[in-house]
Amino acid sequence: VGELAGRYCETLRDIYLKRILNVKPPPNVKMVRGIALHEIIKNVIFEVKKFIFNNPDSVGLEMLNGLLGKGLDLASSAVTKAEASIGVLKAEERKLLLSECLNTYNFLLIQAAAKYDQTLSKYRYAEADSIVNIAVPPVAERKVDGSFVGLSSELSVDIYTPYNAIFDIKTGEVRRFHPLTAAGYALAVECDENIPIDFGFILYLKFERKIPSFQVRYFVVGDELRREFLEIRDEALEIVESGRDPGMPSRCPEFCPYYPVCKK
Repeated sequence: VGELAGRYCETLRDIYLKRILNVKPPPNVKMVRGIALHEIIKNVIFEVKKFIFNNPDSVGLEMLNGLLGKGLDLASSAVTKAEASIGVLKAEERKLLLSECLNTYNFLLIQAAAKYDQTLSKYRYAEADSIVNIAVPPVAERKVDGSFVGLSSELSVDIYTPYNAIFDIKTGEVRRFHPLTAAGYALAVECDENIPIDFGFILYLKFERKIPSFQVRYFVVGDELRREFLEIRDEALEIVESGRDPGMPSRCPEFCPYYPVCKK
């Protein structure tokens, strides 16, 4: 989905370069950062859920005491995994990203512990499974079969909720085409699960201070957005099947991952 929805290139030449010429975009810090932060968010959700199930009589303070110490190891693991996927960072870049991952872990853990206590206080007789579903987002990296709409058979939705909504996490700048990602996932989930997905949310993770901030963009996943995604999908399939080079657009944004390749 991300490959189609990431419309940095208007002519879809990035699809041609990747799928026909097998050219990968040059690695950069933003790519590594995105993977690492997604990984640490997934990790903290998993650790919180696991703690609640393993310690059903605990409270928020005990959750903090039990999980804060894992932060550095999990942050380091997230950065290492991202580097293995994209490329090794410089020492200063790695130090900064490690700090961002650790701060994100600590911030989300504190919020989860507070929500855990709030849930325990409000629902005195709730069991662990019910508490988890109230206090923590239901599913991180939810697997979806997108083959029914011509996508991968193993897509991963950042955060999936039972509220007819898709959440997508972004770690870079705000772009016009970002809602297309939610549209693609919505189409896949609807076909795979036979349930409607009407709303999309994009969570932009920012680091203007040590504590991360989240800017939320919400929208209706309507017919126009779905149609635009499907048109991009069809055009991409035509390029892959024909092997046709669509050429460069009249203007290439410098933030396009393939900008250094096309401008050689």
